[in-house]
Amino acid sequence: MNNTHQGCCCQDSSDSTQEQGHSCGGCHCGPHQTEIQISEEETEFLKQLAQTPYLPLAQFVLKSTKSSHLESVALAPVYINNRTDSMETVKSMAVVLESLKDKGLITLDYEEPLENGNYTDYSDSALYAYFKETVAQTKDKDEFLFDIPSLEFGSIALTYLGQLAIESLDKLVDAKS
Repeated sequence: MNNTHQGCCCQDSSDSTQEQGHSCGGCHCGPHQTEIQISEEETEFLKQLAQTPYLPLAQFVLKSTKSSHLESVALAPVYINNRTDSMETVKSMAVVLESLKDKGLITLDYEEPLENGNYTDYSDSALYAYFKETVAQTKDKDEFLFDIPSLEFGSIALTYLGQLAIESLDKLVDAKS
């Protein structure tokens, strides 16, 4: 669908001839300000993402030696802030990321890993080591199809609406100062 909402909050700076959806959730582009409710955790993550154009992302995937067509995502999205992050911490962050994505503020892209991205924290994390160990325990059992742990990399980026949200947050902070 072509973005026909010129000059509105859901317009982005990309080529409007590309097929795309609205990021504003149907604002109908009247003279207004779009209000999106975000949690404290979401605000903190947006501020972190505003400091860099992209952040690394991963998903833990199960594959099979029995068939190259068998693949299942075991855990996604995975954002690791520290190699010692627990399952609870990663799952909590996944909720934040999915919420921000659903609100149109960020993208989660597994097709475009970061060029020169540092994914060492992911491959060396305690959580990925646990995942590999768990899969290894099932390797010799015929009833388990998935016997290969895999780590697929991606990236997180602000959308145009996410950039507007950051600007609004900055204005709020400046107004309170």
